[in-house]
Amino acid sequence: MFLLLQWVAGMGAVAWLLAHLARLLRDSVWTPLRIHKAMKAQGVKGPPFKLFYGNQPDIVRMLADVSSSPLNLSHDILPWILPYYTNWRKIYGETLLYWFGSAAILTIADPEIMKEVLCNKFGHFPKVEGPAAVRDLFGDGLVLATGEKWAKERRILNHGFQLTKVKAMVEMMAQLTSKMLDKWDILMGDKAKESLAIEIEAQEYYRNLTADIIAHTAFGIDYEAGKAVFELQYQQRKILRQARVVVQWPGRSLLPTPTNWRRWKIKNQVEGGLRKMIETRLHYESKRHGSQENDLLGLMISAYKGELQGNQRHLRMSIPDIVDECKTFFFAGHDTTATLLTWTTMLLAMYPDWQDRVRAEVVQVCGSKPPDSEILGQLKLVDMVLYETLRLYPVVPQIMRGAKKDISLGKLFIPKGTQLCLLVLAMLHSKQVWGEDANEFNPERFLKGMANASEHRSAFLPFSLGPRNCIGQVLAIMEAKVVISMLLQRFRFTLSPGYTHSPNQVGFVMPKEGVQILVTRADSHLLLPNNI
Repeated sequence: MFLLLQWVAGMGAVAWLLAHLARLLRDSVWTPLRIHKAMKAQGVKGPPFKLFYGNQPDIVRMLADVSSSPLNLSHDILPWILPYYTNWRKIYGETLLYWFGSAAILTIADPEIMKEVLCNKFGHFPKVEGPAAVRDLFGDGLVLATGEKWAKERRILNHGFQLTKVKAMVEMMAQLTSKMLDKWDILMGDKAKESLAIEIEAQEYYRNLTADIIAHTAFGIDYEAGKAVFELQYQQRKILRQARVVVQWPGRSLLPTPTNWRRWKIKNQVEGGLRKMIETRLHYESKRHGSQENDLLGLMISAYKGELQGNQRHLRMSIPDIVDECKTFFFAGHDTTATLLTWTTMLLAMYPDWQDRVRAEVVQVCGSKPPDSEILGQLKLVDMVLYETLRLYPVVPQIMRGAKKDISLGKLFIPKGTQLCLLVLAMLHSKQVWGEDANEFNPERFLKGMANASEHRSAFLPFSLGPRNCIGQVLAIMEAKVVISMLLQRFRFTLSPGYTHSPNQVGFVMPKEGVQILVTRADSHLLLPNNI
């Protein structure tokens, strides 16, 4: 009997091993061969497939090469953000196939095909699982969640981003912005009397400001209360940056390496800090005998307690769900806006004529008072500058989707398992889409709004398109308008001689070395309306 049990156990182990070997061969050999054959038959080419690593070593080498030297003060940033695509498309064309490990990645830069993937065939191209460092940062929140979980939580959270709720946040945005600008005034001190400039590192100030805004408006806390989590997430982003220039292979993220131990430790600390914040809020609301849905955390707690009403009545969230959404909104809810503000400030510093025009509009519309939610809609030039900033420096340079079955897309047949890389940055800098001045700063192109800025009405998609578009885009634009308007009311600024132009992708497109500006006080009362 004992020998029989040993034989059964041995056969079970052999079967398990054979099953995993078959899966490995399928994923690493047969599926790539099938996709390669199908693409080649359609004339789609790319760098050659290499077993296990794919084209990762070449990608890592090219990323390391561009990161070692700064970019000239140019907005043609595609070669710096996606150098491998820039090099390969010269050889293989705009639509090409490359390999990240055994994953087949098809590049798409055509706005109509992007629209078809994101809108018309949304259900056929779900999100693909990102690297471990990305999952650490966002958890399984809206950014990475799929299927029913995403649909349920999107329905719950949509309520927190209604226009009326976002407008109610404007006063708090203005108060916190005023506090930041007061710090600049204090730093300026007596230099202001002599019209001398001080140097400000804008990115760091904006990061702290937007973190404070999201903490107050979405979680009912101040920056200091969430500071530990914010700082831990910055460490997670540094790990993500390092991962981009290291060749990854299956199972690497699971090994007990020093980097992985650090990843796991930070992840646990982030989750612990967020759970403590949630528990504190639950304890507070238990004394009030009911949840307060006046912010995002209150809304999620109402879902946890089953207190949502109306068409959300039966939608529930668990504590792990809330933790994951807090991860997403703590990070993406402030870092995206901070990045937009940083690039906008850089561009206005580069183009003083536009800085003067926008300042004149702000002074004419707002005077010396902070903008309120109704006045913000009148700041058309501010809108145009923000849109052009998002076109030249989109926060997210590419969107990944996967074909869950064999499917036709435009003139292409896409085999199951192919990943689509929707090259937002390449499309937003395309001369075929935006004209010969595609790499130049020209807010005038948005004079008639976003939809009419190019011949392709769906070509402007810095917040994505379709059901999975950015839930916080209205909040981000409104917040950016408040900060830029108040900045222009009080200060003039130019780029510091020490500024190094270094666009870099670390989840988002952001300046690797920050943005240093020279700041003086603005004589807003001297500006005339006809300067607009």
